[in-house]
Amino acid sequence: MLPALLCLVLLQEGQPKKAAPAAADVVRVEAALDEAFRSGEAKGIQAALEAAQDVPHPAIVRKVSRALEDERPEVKLVALQVLRWMDLREALEALQRAAKDRKLMKSPELALAVLRGMGEHADPSSIEFLAKDPFQPEDAACIRARLFGLARVRTVAAIDALYGILATAAPGSSQRRIQAQLGDVRIALMMVTGTDQGASPELWEAWWRENKKTFRVPDVPPQLPREMSVEWNLFWGLPNVYERSGRREDRGQDPPAPRKE
Repeated sequence: MLPALLCLVLLQEGQPKKAAPAAADVVRVEAALDEAFRSGEAKGIQAALEAAQDVPHPAIVRKVSRALEDERPEVKLVALQVLRWMDLREALEALQRAAKDRKLMKSPELALAVLRGMGEHADPSSIEFLAKDPFQPEDAACIRARLFGLARVRTVAAIDALYGILATAAPGSSQRRIQAQLGDVRIALMMVTGTDQGASPELWEAWWRENKKTFRVPDVPPQLPREMSVEWNLFWGLPNVYERSGRREDRGQDPPAPRKE
């Protein structure tokens, strides 16, 4: 059975590119956002932002980005989530600007939304943002977002960035923080390299020294072991797809499908 991420990629490739939203829809959503901003009501702004997600357009991205200036974290959070799902360069650039906002990035919840949003776009231009200050904020979910986001970029530069974070597993001030997440490092490196060197930083580093000069990132992600696949898919909101065993007692019960955040 194909891994869930590969299934999603193939499905997307087989579909025609989405048409740009109708001009009337863009005008309608812009007006709704303007009205919500004028009202100042948090719930109204959040509702207008959520509706804007279905109308991806640069003008809408500019309106959505205004919400990042709101002091209320719940408003910022919805705006960041909308930018995650808008498949536009302008949306990615808005997330990258948010990554430069030191005050915003001090909040683990908001930082996670920024990091996961950039990872969703999977663009090489986000490597510097995902790899910079990898333990800020010092939050396990944010560190995972950096690691998994780099894995989605799928370039040699992204692998180098992952190894830069892995290097902090050596004795030093950051050792404790990354040691606790070596499982996430392993998943990330497996996804982008297509190989597995276990949970040992030394083995991964030795493998990279030996293979870096000739290595080419695989065209498609590998099939992860089930437990790792669940972790990856839940984080990205992907459906869980498993190999089915011939024996009922070996199959167990699949967990519920994750929701988009």
